[in-house]
Amino acid sequence: MRELTSVEMQSVSGAGFFDFIGAVVVGGVTGTTSFGLKWAMSGGSAGGVLGVGLVSGTGGLVIGAAVGLVNGALYGAINGWGPTVGWFNTVVENTFDPIAPVIKA
Repeated sequence: MRELTSVEMQSVSGAGFFDFIGAVVVGGVTGTTSFGLKWAMSGGSAGGVLGVGLVSGTGGLVIGAAVGLVNGALYGAINGWGPTVGWFNTVVENTFDPIAPVIKA
């Protein structure tokens, strides 16, 4: 019996499966956060003086979070763990940066 290479060991042990699941979960969370906040800001800015901005902002948050969940999960499934974690880090760094410019939608 011969000794397996590292690539063969990963294939046999199922390492790619957990890498895939982790990327899909992290991508889904990142997409939900990113798209939900972005769509809520876009919807809320179109409100006016009658308080419609609150309703449209809430609608944007719900729809954006749903779209972001699907989009983020697909991003994680297609691109894998490395780029998905990079995207997550970028979103978190920009979310918690108080002097970051606001992106116009």
